[in-house]
Amino acid sequence: MESSDYIKPVVPSTESIDLGKLLMILRTSWIWIVLIFIVVNSVAYLFIRYTKNVYRSDSEIKLDVKKDATDFGIRQMVDNADVDIISGEIELIQSKLFLNHVLDRSAFEISFVSVGRVLNDELYRNLPVDITVHTNIHSFYDTRIEYAELDDNMYRLRVPDRGIEVNGSFGRRVLVGDLEMTLRKNHEFIKGDEVGYHFTINSRDVLLDYLRTNLIAEPLNYNANTIRVAFKDHNPFKAQAVLNKIDTIYLQYSYEQKNLANKQKIDWLSNELRQIESRMEAYEDYFENFTIKNKTNDLDLELTRTITSLNRIDSQRYEYTRRVREIDRLLVSMEEGNYTPPVWLRNALPVEVGENIEKLSELKLELDRLKLSYNEITFTFRQKQQAFESLKQRANAQLTDVRTRWTKQLEELVARKVELEKQFAAFPDKNTEFTKNQRFYKLYEEFYLTLMQSKSEFEIAQAGTTPDFKILSPASFSSRPISPNRIMIAGIGITLSLVFNFLFIAILYLLNNKITNLSELEKIKSAPVLGAIPVSRYSQDNGLHVLNYPRSMVSEAIRSLRTNLDFFQIRSKEKVIAVSSTVSGEGKSFVAMNLGAALALSRK
Repeated sequence: MESSDYIKPVVPSTESIDLGKLLMILRTSWIWIVLIFIVVNSVAYLFIRYTKNVYRSDSEIKLDVKKDATDFGIRQMVDNADVDIISGEIELIQSKLFLNHVLDRSAFEISFVSVGRVLNDELYRNLPVDITVHTNIHSFYDTRIEYAELDDNMYRLRVPDRGIEVNGSFGRRVLVGDLEMTLRKNHEFIKGDEVGYHFTINSRDVLLDYLRTNLIAEPLNYNANTIRVAFKDHNPFKAQAVLNKIDTIYLQYSYEQKNLANKQKIDWLSNELRQIESRMEAYEDYFENFTIKNKTNDLDLELTRTITSLNRIDSQRYEYTRRVREIDRLLVSMEEGNYTPPVWLRNALPVEVGENIEKLSELKLELDRLKLSYNEITFTFRQKQQAFESLKQRANAQLTDVRTRWTKQLEELVARKVELEKQFAAFPDKNTEFTKNQRFYKLYEEFYLTLMQSKSEFEIAQAGTTPDFKILSPASFSSRPISPNRIMIAGIGITLSLVFNFLFIAILYLLNNKITNLSELEKIKSAPVLGAIPVSRYSQDNGLHVLNYPRSMVSEAIRSLRTNLDFFQIRSKEKVIAVSSTVSGEGKSFVAMNLGAALALSRK
């Protein structure tokens, strides 16, 4: 029963959280809350479990920046010069130019991976095989090649993308398509629980992208001119090795750049010296051949010798011509019976020939004497005559032989004279060419010595140059991964599970528009609460509950409602009670019937 005069206006008030409603939501939705907690933390666990560890190796490099301007009392105009130099060196380390230089001096082209039951790990240093690629240009770059060991001597290579399968022997070359390589077994390799292996020959672009992605260069201390260089990789040994290689090549590259001018000058001088040495060797060969051919390297002396030789040959020719002529005369005179040669000719003839001519002259005298005493037909005369003829023939033969020998010598002297005359005629040209070559040789020799001195000076300058950059801290070995951060991810999982549960409960709390307890109803200030009837399992009975179950909680609640209605002051004489609800089946008939019965029992 209600009266319009009794209804008070609604006074706005600050709403607070209904703990009862909240507890009711927690009781009814605890399964979903636990499920959200498990799912979110399971996702975090799976992320940790199936994410590969990333290790980071760090090193520190000090840049000794020289300020030559301040040494001469010149004020530095740019205050952030050190910052610019550090920024420039950082850009240099991360540039493609330097990273290409690193790849040219490194051997990171082959990535060998062990296939695990959960994750795949790249192997470094401890590989089952050592791979040597013999083909520089092939079509298998960035292609996965599976490796399987068949026995101690054989292995199998398979390229799934191309359907190629090849068996090979360790230590022998194997041809996979247009790729030729040699695999050597590593007997120190210890196999783990991996289920297979595969390797990839990386292209230059892939290697450059790998270095640029994982390389970090950042300023460490501007005042100390130090920078930090770091490299990330899934294998800590490879991260340290790559960073060591980068640091070493960076120092060498910086040193080479600082000595680039001296190096270029030294290279130019070395090239010029090689050319001059080649020319000087040609001149030295010329002088050597000239000396061997002409038996001297002094043409003036040789000219004098040639003239002397010509004069001597002329004298010898005259002498031999005279001898030949006298021999001819001697042979004619011997035919005429005169066997006495000139004294000078007799001295020139061989001793045996001279003796025979002398004997021949004596025999001639004896024959002349015998003619006076004996007849020519006597035995003694014929014997002397035969001896004379025999000796005469032998003397003639000897003289003829001597004449032939002298004639041959005379011809040789003529030929020698002709040769010497040709040499004499060529001496001016030879002398001119020899003098010119000598002059050029001396010029090249002086130039060579000058270049050698300059090269020595530049080499001394290069050797005295010390690199300005130093490695303060070499590449470190990281035993703990930098990612994934297990503690942080686990904490994020717990935090997200709590946040999702809070949002879930908040959404259920906001979407729950039902009145579930008396306190919610009391918050409505427009109408007072006179009573509350609990739900009963006997509420579906057709009989009167207050009569059938007078001691139940429902009956007691109805009687309390009847009593509260007695104290409810209404100014109107007619008292009407309306029982209503939003939908059917909520107990309107039950309440109306049992409230009426309770009123009837109180004689009203």
